[in-house]
Amino acid sequence: MKLTKKIIDGIEEYFKNGVKKYEHCEDSDGNGWWSEYDSKGNEVHFKNSDGYEVWNEYDNKGNNIHFKDSNGNEEWREYDNKGNQIHSKDSNGFEWWSEYDSKGNIIYSKDSSGKEWGKKDISDVVEEVDIEPFTFKNK
Repeated sequence: MKLTKKIIDGIEEYFKNGVKKYEHCEDSDGNGWWSEYDSKGNEVHFKNSDGYEVWNEYDNKGNNIHFKDSNGNEEWREYDNKGNQIHSKDSNGFEWWSEYDSKGNIIYSKDSSGKEWGKKDISDVVEEVDIEPFTFKNK
C-alpha cells in the first residue's frame, strides 16, 4: 500500500488517495500515539505508547455508535435522524436519554439513576428583549 506522508506541527499524517488513513506523534522520550481512520475520516483505532487502546464504530452518517477501550469500558449510542445523540448505554448498564428542540439544542435529559435535567415539552420560542447592561457599583 503506497501512502503519502505529511508532517504538520510534529504530527505525521499518512494519506491514501487523498484520504487520511493514519496519524502518528512521538516526543523525544518515545512517548506517542497512533490513530487509524476509515475511508470517511472517522478515527476507528487509537493506541498510545502506554498500551491504552480505543476502538470506535460509526454508522453510515458518521455518528459514533460504539466505543470500546482496553480498560474494558464500552458505550453504545443511538441517534435521531438529525444526528442528535438520543440514547447511550455503557458496559456497566448505566443509560441516559436526551431530547432536542427543532434547532438541535438539548432540552431534556435523564439517566437510569433517575436524575433529570431540563424541562420536558418546553417551547422552541425564545423571547428577545432589550436590557440595560449590568454594572457593579462600588460601595
